[in-house]
Amino acid sequence: MAVSGRARAFGAAADDYDRLRPAPAPEALGWLLPSPDVTMLDLGAGTGLLSRALAAEGVTDVVAVEPDDLMRAVLAARGPGVRALAGTAEEIPLPDRSVDAVLVASAWHWFDHERATAEVARVLRPGGVLGLLWSAADPGVGWIAELGRVGRVEAPRSAPTMTGEFTVELPAGAPFGPGESRTFRRSTWMAAEDVVAMVGTYSSVLTLPADAQAEVRRRAREHVEQQVGTDPVLVPFVTAAWRTVRE
Repeated sequence: MAVSGRARAFGAAADDYDRLRPAPAPEALGWLLPSPDVTMLDLGAGTGLLSRALAAEGVTDVVAVEPDDLMRAVLAARGPGVRALAGTAEEIPLPDRSVDAVLVASAWHWFDHERATAEVARVLRPGGVLGLLWSAADPGVGWIAELGRVGRVEAPRSAPTMTGEFTVELPAGAPFGPGESRTFRRSTWMAAEDVVAMVGTYSSVLTLPADAQAEVRRRAREHVEQQVGTDPVLVPFVTAAWRTVRE
């Protein structure tokens, strides 16, 4: 399946995606946006996990852009204070220099980087922040790494390793300063069955035939029972964050 097809696979599991996928660590948001007094664009917003996390940190002016109708419907229903717009990273439906920050949570790897970088530069005010985040169960923990293999979860080429410092290469000539990165870790209690269901929210599983999806869930359930053996499960998560400033 083409990348565009995989990127649009999430709508069918929008409710589970919203309920089970990790929101970014609050410390990561504080590092990316030292002040909540900004007009912020959540680009490729999905179901609004990032938008709601920003609201919890006191950011009141949030615009969310998401192309998938099903994902955006969940976003609008669960984030009533967020202005949700249909659009893509390559064609952002906002005026020039209209936002102070653009954050992208676990979506940058789906974008056409040349076109998306140009659009982000267009809508950002000079001095504004571009922040990229990826949040996932921590692959540096053995049983989590094996769970990812069960679910055929592969890190996209443009996503960080989630284990330490990393770089993001923007297109040549992009009007942004040097970038910097940090990782933030936390742990959350989850029901064992929810850990299994979380594996099913990744595109590598969502794009499988129904019988293959069922087999992934069976193997994931068996792995969690064997390796953890308790319910609830303390699941380690990591957020990898990178930021740069519009010149």
